[in-house]
This record gives sequence, C-alpha cells and structure tokens, in this order.
Amino acid sequence: MIDLSRRGLLNAVGALAFAQVAGARAENYCTDGLAGRPLTSSRSLPLGNISKRVQWGIAIEQPGLYDPELVAALRTEAPRFLAIASGLKFGNLHPLSMAYRRSNGESTWGECDDTVALAKALGVPIRGDCLAWNDWLPNWVTEIARKRPRGWQDQLRRDFEAHFDGVFAHFREMNPNPLRWCGVVNEPFNPWAMNGAEPSWRAGAWLDAFGFEADGIPRYIHSAFALGERHRSGECALFINEANCENDRFGPAMRPAYLKLVDSLQKAGRHVDAVGLECHLVPQWMSDPGRPDWRPFVQFLRDLASRGVEIYLTELDVNDCSLRGVTARDAEVETYMRSFVSAALEVPAVTMLSNWNFSDKDSWLRQSNSAGRVGIESWAKCVLSPECPRPALYDESMNPKRARQGLAEALGGSRAGR
Repeated sequence: MIDLSRRGLLNAVGALAFAQVAGARAENYCTDGLAGRPLTSSRSLPLGNISKRVQWGIAIEQPGLYDPELVAALRTEAPRFLAIASGLKFGNLHPLSMAYRRSNGESTWGECDDTVALAKALGVPIRGDCLAWNDWLPNWVTEIARKRPRGWQDQLRRDFEAHFDGVFAHFREMNPNPLRWCGVVNEPFNPWAMNGAEPSWRAGAWLDAFGFEADGIPRYIHSAFALGERHRSGECALFINEANCENDRFGPAMRPAYLKLVDSLQKAGRHVDAVGLECHLVPQWMSDPGRPDWRPFVQFLRDLASRGVEIYLTELDVNDCSLRGVTARDAEVETYMRSFVSAALEVPAVTMLSNWNFSDKDSWLRQSNSAGRVGIESWAKCVLSPECPRPALYDESMNPKRARQGLAEALGGSRAGR
C-alpha cells in the first residue's frame, strides 16, 4: 500500500517532491543537452481525444512515473489508459523470494500502486503488462532452474501460479478494479536464435520448469492463459505480446510463427482476447529505410484479425541511432510514426496504441553503461558512437516533437477517427 503523502502527490498529478526521485535515476540515461522551449499551444486535439476507435495511452515506469513535469505534460494529452510497463514483472515483485519485503517494511507493489494512483487521478483504467516472461527473472529463480534440486519444477510452477494469483488478487482488492487488460505472456519467441526457418522459443526458467504440451507449445504459455482465465474479472481482456513482427529483419520468420502460436492456443480453447505487437521500430532493419514497405505487416494484421482477436500496438517508439544530427533524426522518427501507424490503422481490429515512454528523457533506448555509451550500440546496427536517442513523442524538456505531430495525423486518419 502506498503511503498517503505519495498518494496525495500523485492525485495532484505530479508534485515537486518527485523531482528528487526522478533525478536519482537520471544518471543512468544519456542527455542530448538541448535547451528547452515553452510548450507550444498550436497543437491538435490531445492525442487521447483524436480517435474514437483507437484508444491511445502510455506505458509508464520509473523514473518517468515520478517526474512531475512529465506527468503534467502527459495529462494534457488525455491518455485513455496507462500501462504498467515494468511494475508487474516477476523480478520486480519477487526480487529475492516470493515473500520478500523491502528493508523499510514496504511491499514491492509500489510502482504498480503508484501507476494505479496516477491513472485514478487521470480518470483512466489500467493495462497490466508482462506477467510471464523468460527474461528479467531474479537470480533466485534462475539458480533453481540451473541447479535443479529435488522438486525444482514443482516449486517453480507453484511460484508461477502464486505470481498470477497475487497480481489478480491485488487488483480485486481495489474498488473499482482498474485492470481492464492484462498481458499474460511476453515475448515467447527469440528471433536472434533461429531453429531452422523458425524463431526458437525464448529460453528461461519458465520454459525449463513447464516443458512443452503435445502441440509443441511451451506449457507455461498455456498455463498463463489458464490462470488468467481463472483469476481475471469479467472486464479484463487477456493478451499475448511479442516484438519484431513489423520489420524486415525478423518479421518474415516471426509473423508465421506468431500466427501458428495463436492458432494453437485457440485450438486448445484458450481465451486469447487480443494479440499485442510491441512495435519498437528500427528503420535500419527495413529493406529500404527511406521508404519502408508496411504491406507485409498490414497483411499480417489482417491475418490476425481473421482469427477474431483484437490487436494492440503496445510499445511504439522509433530507434534513430542510424542517423546523425537532431534535424535528420527527428524527421525520421516523425516519418516512421506517421507512416507506420497510418498503415496499421487500415485494419479495424487495431483498437489500442500505446507509446513506450512518453519522453526522450527516460527512454529505454537512452540507458547508458559506465563509460557513457548507449546500450543500443551493441545490437541495433547504429552509426559509430551514436548520439543520444530521441525516439519518443516529447523531448527531455517535455516539449512536443515532430513525432507527436506525425502520430496525431495518423490517429486522425479517416479510418482511425471513426
């Protein structure tokens, strides 16, 4: 339970007391050092008010959650939901054991509860993300899977079930229950390790502990949906989430594998209400970065829609590390926001869109190592020593960027606006 002072400050939508918390984490992120300008008043409607069909929101986590300037800017955009980006991950809730509590007696639910408090202040519901993921697992879980003591599989399966039970019970205690959507499985595939022409299943403790069903699908995925079905409230939609379906580097292998997984889950009677697609756009992973062809991805969306599921675009941003100069990079981010979203919204089954991180300031792409080098340099096919990324809608001074305009125009297209 969050303390009353923090709850009150969040209900005021961002108090100055959060500045110290946000500043403590800022050292882990690069900065572009550009001078801020006052917020412009010549924008379109708030992003959340543009489309009737497509709900727009933000996946938020710390330190941005505790940044009063970010929260104030976010409020002006009238999001229709907030997604708990990291607060429900197994490793965040159970870092040392299932019964762990912090040294000051606080529970590990702080980030989740503070996101809920902010959503309540904004008058919007919550999407919970990433309940089951084979990454970001705490050491105590991975050590059990590595050492395999007697009964290790049963223990991890019990912990997995307790995690799901705990998450849904936590929200049931709230009145009203704000959890309207829940991502029960995150990134089941690993396209970096191919198994012939198909991506491999993402390795990890859950895959090891549960094994596979007769249909070849990891049993933990079936279990995640079964637990979600058992514990959810009637209004909570369950979805599975995956990355790298939109680009030309991994998409040709990922798209058919994802369709096959959805088919198997539906055949087994699982209630897959929706399919999530992360949409971390990487221009240099397109065959022609200057003229990306989204038609294969749009056909994939139509194929998903034919399965009777809704489609959520869950973690949208644009990696700009293949270019130099703010002007060129901002233009690329704007172009990709507009062209990609416009193409995706041609498919009526796309009903939700959220950006991952609202501002460049705390973007995951800005996370830096001890030498001050951004982490994406090691894997994203960047230019040598890339500049500090600008992948989001607002800059680090909380001014709207060209990317925001590109997204607004895409959301305002004739199909999305209905």
